[in-house]
Amino acid sequence: MSSETHSYYDWQVSTLLLAYDAADPIARTDDARLAQRQQDVELELHKLAHEILPKDYLENPQRDFPPEIVIAMTRATLRRAAIITGLLPANS
Repeated sequence: MSSETHSYYDWQVSTLLLAYDAADPIARTDDARLAQRQQDVELELHKLAHEILPKDYLENPQRDFPPEIVIAMTRATLRRAAIITGLLPANS
């Protein structure tokens, strides 16, 4: 994974973690729940990527994404964060 891809993934994870923290805060001392939330977010992003990425990108994860895929992933991540925080209805 390139450093750019890794940084982008970190942004996606952080964005959704912050959204979940806003909607349902977890004490910073609750390591088990924090770890579970992290795993859940990573799984959620995996599923999101499989919904968006064309098959040829899924089969070759080393390929760099063109701008239109990055835009679609960004919109999907922000849309999901807005749904988690209640800014958008769940069916949007």
